[in-house]
Amino acid sequence: MQAELVKTFHFEAAHHLPNTPDGHKCRRMHGHNYRVDVHILGPVDPQAGWVMDFGRFKAIVKPVIDTMDHRLLNDLPGLENCTAELIAKFIW
Repeated sequence: MQAELVKTFHFEAAHHLPNTPDGHKCRRMHGHNYRVDVHILGPVDPQAGWVMDFGRFKAIVKPVIDTMDHRLLNDLPGLENCTAELIAKFIW
């Protein structure tokens, strides 16, 4: 049997999009409340009855989320132009 676990994480951060045209509102620094849904798909362990312990799930993802929480995302290597797509890649 396969199952999919989904856990939602939240963080708050500021950013700006330096590659947008002059005058674009996202070129100015601003902040967001972000929501990240992380999905894990896998076989259900027949003995434990789960794909993964939620405590382990959180322990794996939370350090990544913590690197972005209450930060200027543009200061993080790889997020100099921190679009939603590149933030997802960073988390991945």
